[in-house]
Amino acid sequence: MSTAHLFGEAGARRLDLQYAIPVMVEQRRRILEALALEPGERALDIGCGPGYLAYEMAREVGPQGRVLAIDTSDSMLEVARGRCREFGWAEIRHADAVALPCEDASLDAAVAVQVYLFVADLDRAIGELARVLRPGARAVVVDTDWDSVVWHSGSRERMQAVMEVWMRRYVNARVARTFPAALRRAGLEIELATAIPIVELDPGEASYSGSQLPEVARYIADKGGVATEDARAWEDDVRALARRGEYFFSLNRYLFRARKPA
Repeated sequence: MSTAHLFGEAGARRLDLQYAIPVMVEQRRRILEALALEPGERALDIGCGPGYLAYEMAREVGPQGRVLAIDTSDSMLEVARGRCREFGWAEIRHADAVALPCEDASLDAAVAVQVYLFVADLDRAIGELARVLRPGARAVVVDTDWDSVVWHSGSRERMQAVMEVWMRRYVNARVARTFPAALRRAGLEIELATAIPIVELDPGEASYSGSQLPEVARYIADKGGVATEDARAWEDDVRALARRGEYFFSLNRYLFRARKPA
């Protein structure tokens, strides 16, 4: 798995800003609640991005614990190292979700957020996740199912065409629905399955969908399937709806907590 081609310096800056918006702060709160880290524990953040979650994890395990945060994007890793520099027990390194740099049964907890969308061999990645957990340890995985999106548009047909192209950005844009079977195949027991909904009525700077609007428009024009003028018309249409007070965006992310049998 490598997302380096998607998240260079510009992508890292964009994602760093996006992770600070209120819906992402709430998402991290729910992830940390499910992860339930204790002081002194050893934890892994797979696909750490700009390091917001790794920072919180390091604060929770404290200096007697250890956090390893990995990513395949050097630009993301640079941002994450800067964010976590105050924690000497947090290590930020380049590594892949399908080849975790950890000993067997060495971790108390692991988390992967918005990672497996980009992984071609999900069973291998989940198998690696199970391998590094000690008996009784837990994992939290969170991902989007892009079929759950509801994005109001003046043209349903154009909206559908936009989403069809946008979902090519991912190896599997519907990966979350496959987690129950994949986790069980890896020998993990599911304790919790829940949704983290994003619902927004304005595409402002402090919104998730507002940050995605120009990114989606650029991607669909660059990758083909939607003409540049149609991509621009789609974005203009959505922003016009917002000016009239008719904007609506909703998307579900799905959180699973699973445990390795003792």
